[in-house]
Amino acid sequence: MNFLKNPNIMKAISLIVAVLGLVLILNSPEWGSKAALSWLSSIGGTTNTEEFLHMKTGYTNAYLTVGGIFLFAGLFSLLNNK
Repeated sequence: MNFLKNPNIMKAISLIVAVLGLVLILNSPEWGSKAALSWLSSIGGTTNTEEFLHMKTGYTNAYLTVGGIFLFAGLFSLLNNK
């Protein structure tokens, strides 16, 4: 894995990870809603509103968390000089 020691390749990978994290963060409301709708159809299509909103919030928060981790790791690696 000598190619990972190349600083330019590592910067490119870091930038890709950071951009992926930003995309996850920005699209988390839409993707969280779609995931909650998919969950709703998988259980038969009926549930109470409170439970659906709880699932929607959970899915959205999951995308936000993963996106935040990717953005932080990508930017940290990109800005790290070593």
